[in-house]
Amino acid sequence: MHKRFALRFGTALALSILVFARPSVAGKPEDVFKGKIVITKNRLPMRFASPGAFVGALQKNKIDKIWPTEESGAEHGIWNLEYLAFFAQPLDDSEIQVKFYDITGGDKRYVAGDPQYTRERGSRIFGSSIQLAKPEFDVRKHYMMTIESKGRTIAMTNFWLLGKGANYSGKVEFSDSDTRAK
Repeated sequence: MHKRFALRFGTALALSILVFARPSVAGKPEDVFKGKIVITKNRLPMRFASPGAFVGALQKNKIDKIWPTEESGAEHGIWNLEYLAFFAQPLDDSEIQVKFYDITGGDKRYVAGDPQYTRERGSRIFGSSIQLAKPEFDVRKHYMMTIESKGRTIAMTNFWLLGKGANYSGKVEFSDSDTRAK
């Protein structure tokens, strides 16, 4: 009876370790994050001591809420994004398309797109920075960012743009002519 309990407990412990294992143990970053775009709060170093250190740095620095770099009133805002995209298969082209969609209301509305050029074919990781600005992009909006190659989506992420929006006091003033019109 005790041996069976110990065996079950040991098996359960081993399974829980596998289930809750940190992705840094899982392998290379391109395998851990394949098909995903990771937006980071800071630019990451060019080299890491190990693949696990790279995965750990990505997990520590990834964000999905971006505050503006510059903002002056409700009309002007600029958001700078540092991102790394990870692909399931090596790229077989030197050009990819980065596209943004507004998904705030539940439907997917195209906002903007930009071609990007890779340094080498066959890579599974692509990193860059991009600047988003008003009027195409706005505060308190939920966006989807995709990377496409030959018309096929190969990586994606969702994020929120934050910042100051238009300020409304809630106070409404009517002129005398407006009130007499009724």
